[in-house]
Amino acid sequence: MISPGPLSFERAISAGLIACASAIVYLVVKGYRARLVFHRLRQQGMPMPPWNPILGHLLAVPPVMKVLPEDAQQPDAFEALCKAHEKKDADSIIYLDMWPFADPMMVICSPVLAVQACQEYDLPKPPILHAFFNPLAGGDNLFTMNGPEWKRSRALFNSGFSAGYVLQQTSHIVDEAEVYVETLREYARKKEMFSLDDVTCWYLMDVIGTVTLDSRLHSQRQFNPLASALRRQIRWHVLDNEWNLLIRWNPVRPFVQWYNNYQMNSYIAAELDKRYAEWTSDETAASSRSIIHLALAGYMAQQAQQKDQPRPKQLDRAFRDWATVQIRLFIFAGHDSTSSTICYCFYLLQSHPEALAKLRAEHDAVFGLDIAQTASKMRSQPHLLNNLPYTTAVIKESLRLFPPASAMRGGLPGVYLQDDKGNRYPTEGTNMWILHSAVQRNPHYWPDELAFRPERWLVKDTQDPLYPIKGGWRPFEHGPRNCLGQTLAMLDVKITLALTVREFDVRHAFEEWDRLHPTSKVKHVNGDRAYQTQSGGAHPADGYPCRVSLRH
Repeated sequence: MISPGPLSFERAISAGLIACASAIVYLVVKGYRARLVFHRLRQQGMPMPPWNPILGHLLAVPPVMKVLPEDAQQPDAFEALCKAHEKKDADSIIYLDMWPFADPMMVICSPVLAVQACQEYDLPKPPILHAFFNPLAGGDNLFTMNGPEWKRSRALFNSGFSAGYVLQQTSHIVDEAEVYVETLREYARKKEMFSLDDVTCWYLMDVIGTVTLDSRLHSQRQFNPLASALRRQIRWHVLDNEWNLLIRWNPVRPFVQWYNNYQMNSYIAAELDKRYAEWTSDETAASSRSIIHLALAGYMAQQAQQKDQPRPKQLDRAFRDWATVQIRLFIFAGHDSTSSTICYCFYLLQSHPEALAKLRAEHDAVFGLDIAQTASKMRSQPHLLNNLPYTTAVIKESLRLFPPASAMRGGLPGVYLQDDKGNRYPTEGTNMWILHSAVQRNPHYWPDELAFRPERWLVKDTQDPLYPIKGGWRPFEHGPRNCLGQTLAMLDVKITLALTVREFDVRHAFEEWDRLHPTSKVKHVNGDRAYQTQSGGAHPADGYPCRVSLRH
């Protein structure tokens, strides 16, 4: 073996120095451009906290963080900044310079401006979203796509989420819900404290697995490689609000994420191959409108156009990779946000016994007094789930107070947002973060903005002060990029409440949890101990410790 000579060593050192110098120059140039954007915005009088030419708005963050829990979701901090620094003669919006942690940002807490960004202009999804979604979905997906590719993919999956077809899935959802109910019975008998969020996540994983893959995962009761890998990937996912550098730069993370990706991709690829083999041998197998079948239908349609070529015996690898990413996205989004919503429904109903009594009375009227017959009635008469106006109001009010996610859009040259006072806000060079929690609790637009009042959603008179403002409720977003699975999510929550609220008393155990985990740190947001933390989407703090008891 020939050892490297002095010249080779010097070349390696030189290459390393050049790489470091290039990185420094890149950071300096990009940082200068970011600061220049805000220098110009400041000259135009745009709303923002006190700005420093070197540190931007980084100094504005620590005072806010002192009054919030360490693990509170980022939107809570930015909502507090918006309230503290918005102009009195302007709508709820501020610009934030968080370089090098983020590109120039507009924080939007106004429904008027949110409607313009997402509906009137339908601004594109920015590249920054890839950093969040790629570890979970594995690549460019329906949520991050723009342009013709997004339109084609959206059109392909639309029919799988039509109201009529989703209602036909009631029986499948009830199957998984009955396993969830039995799990709650076991905890009631054992009289143990447990994490409601964790148990509910596994439950919704099984629900979305059925709808997406047309097969049962059984992850509530046994190990499933796909479900376990995805839940593990979420736990290892580092978000922007992680300040601990030992966690943020953990050298083990890339290897764990690679293994999780391998597990998920292998499982889904095998399902795709299995369904394709069934389809090619028996075309009657194509009657389902599950996500996996809709993806295959699009592939088969493309193959049919190539009339002079025989049907391939195996799936094209490029298609399999694309379909795997979309399926991973649906499984992540379909279980993560809905599980959180169910937990917050229980939390708010516990805190408002009069609302819980009305909910139970509505279920008695629709499903009958024998709660043992509820599941069978939903299977045989799924249309009964459309006769639950108060239940729907409870769910919508829970989503208003605790939305599981926010929206992000990218600005464009020449596009300005304008508030009702005539102020115009340039979007070029910024990412717009529409904070759903802040929009839906904005006191300028919502009477008793922090109060749980399901009656808001039963008001018919548009002049009533409680009547929700247009575009003010947006947990599923609005416009062309609204959530494809919102009908399924609402059905999931209705079925869950119908099978649980009359059989169980579900009570949070935060006081007990805090005695076992004493701390002097802040543990409330807006007076709520079940404040939202970031774990994939927004979830209740500390996994929502709770106890369940059987009602007599």
